Amino acid sequence: MTLNKLSISYKCQSSIGNSLKLDEMIKEVLTTFFEETCAMSGAFYLFENNSSKYIYSVGKKVDYNIDLLLKESTKDEINIFKYNEKLSLVFYRLEKAFLIFIYDEDIDINFIKSIFESLRKRLDISINSCLNVKDLEEKNSELNNLTLNLQNEVNKAVELNKRKDKQMFEQMKMAQMGELIGNIAHQWRQPLSVISTVASGLKLKKEMNILEDNDFSNYLNKIVDNTYFLSTTIDEFRDYIKESHIEKEIIIQERVRMAIKIIESAFLMENIQVVEDCMEKSPISFKLISGELLQVLLLILNNTKDAFIGNDSKNKWLKYSVKKEEQKIFIVLEDNAGGIPINVLDKIFNPYFTTKHQNQGTGMGLYNCYNIVVKHLKGKLYATNTSVGAKFTIELPNH
Repeated sequence: MTLNKLSISYKCQSSIGNSLKLDEMIKEVLTTFFEETCAMSGAFYLFENNSSKYIYSVGKKVDYNIDLLLKESTKDEINIFKYNEKLSLVFYRLEKAFLIFIYDEDIDINFIKSIFESLRKRLDISINSCLNVKDLEEKNSELNNLTLNLQNEVNKAVELNKRKDKQMFEQMKMAQMGELIGNIAHQWRQPLSVISTVASGLKLKKEMNILEDNDFSNYLNKIVDNTYFLSTTIDEFRDYIKESHIEKEIIIQERVRMAIKIIESAFLMENIQVVEDCMEKSPISFKLISGELLQVLLLILNNTKDAFIGNDSKNKWLKYSVKKEEQKIFIVLEDNAGGIPINVLDKIFNPYFTTKHQNQGTGMGLYNCYNIVVKHLKGKLYATNTSVGAKFTIELPNH
């Protein structure tokens, strides 16, 4: 009998703590206790939010009043109640849970009670461990859900910013299209005037019968030369518009000179001299969406032209240069328009900041330029003041 009791005690003890999942652990414990102690039924309940929560049961279904048992039981003790004339109820109360077993009157209840009492501490530790693991898993799940939700919000914000950036770039593109049309008008005005004058002179001399073969040839050559200039100008503008979304390899020097050529007539109308200061002789190739660099250059150049408005200087100039130093390419645009006010120099690349009247600027031009250079071209864009004006530097990686 002693060996049997030791075996029962050992098997009950061995069933505790074999899993950190409460359901699995309790199922093993309850089944072992039920079988080894010859119980008629067994059930496990958890204390949760000032009430009891059913977890698992084995054996016959037996009705009992849980609230009455809790009220009549003594804390930290194993209580034995008379269920009926032939059955006893063992109320095994633990720190965060309780078990209920029903036994036939032939079972040695005191022996059962002694086994349960010896296992109280281990059961409490195992149940607490399972609950801690469950709590940790729930918190990890909440954290994962929170992280997922946060990531979704971040993704939405990033996508929204991308759409806003695209919209701003398109708005800037449309604004520049208006400026380009103005530049076309400036560039076409003189050759159209020449063509008109030559054609009128040719017609007049023909009517007066004083048109000589040499004059006829010279007049036609002038018309052809000027129409060729008009055609070339249109091709440059068309290429700018057509290539604005196509990635290709370009030559930096050619792209800078194209920007200067597009804007040059407008500068000359404002009596601004355009000077090529320093140009790297060896062609510098660079892969990009070709319209982007031209877009940045044209906007900075137009800002420079605007900076000269109201400037009474008789010697207005813009100098441009392209240099290569080790792993970097520098495009520099410098003027003598008086410079940028020192109190706003560090703000000019901020969104919606402008020194112009609200009807003349949105404050997005230089901000968009900065985004193109930094995010798309992986370079840097910064502005400094010189003794006579402002200097904008575009710094690109020389791969």
